[in-house]
Amino acid sequence: MLTGGNQERGLRAGTQNVSGIVGFAEACRQAAIELPDSQVKIAHLRNRLESQIQKSIPDLVVNGDIENRLCNTLHVSIPDVPNGAILARVRSILAISTGSACNSSVEEPSHVLQAMRMSDHLVNGALRLSLGRDTTVEEVDATVQILTEAVVFIRKVSSSEVLSKNDNIFDL
Repeated sequence: MLTGGNQERGLRAGTQNVSGIVGFAEACRQAAIELPDSQVKIAHLRNRLESQIQKSIPDLVVNGDIENRLCNTLHVSIPDVPNGAILARVRSILAISTGSACNSSVEEPSHVLQAMRMSDHLVNGALRLSLGRDTTVEEVDATVQILTEAVVFIRKVSSSEVLSKNDNIFDL
C-alpha cells in the first residue's frame, strides 16, 4: 500500500526511528536487570493481599492455578455478592475489575470462568485485583480493609428487611 523510499531500499515508507529503537533497547536492558527482583516483590504483595482477604472474607475463593499464575494478579470470587455491587462501592478508590483488561467494558459473566465450570454464584462474584511495581504494603492493607467493608455492607443491606422490591443494591 505504501512504497518505500531510497533510504529504506524501497521496502517501507518513512525513516526508521533510531532514537526510539535505541531507547527501547535500553528499556529492555533495564527491565531484564530489574524484572526478577520486581517479580518477587510483587508476588509477595499479591500473597499478602490474598492471605489477608481470605482472613477477612472467609468464604472467598481464589480462582485459577495457585502455583502457575502471574505475580501481579489475584483473581477471586466472593460467593453470593454481585461483583457489580462491589465495583459500585469501590470503583473510585480501588483499581479493581470484574474481568480481564481486554474485556473490561463487557458486563457479561466471564466465559472463561463458565468454561472452568464454576458455579454461577462464584462467576457473578468474581473480581480481578492487579498490583504493580509501585504498589506498597500500605496500599495492599488499605485494599483489604476497603474491600472487606464493601462486602460486609453489601451483605448486610442485601439480607436486611430494609430493602424493598424497588430498591437496587447497586444504587446503595
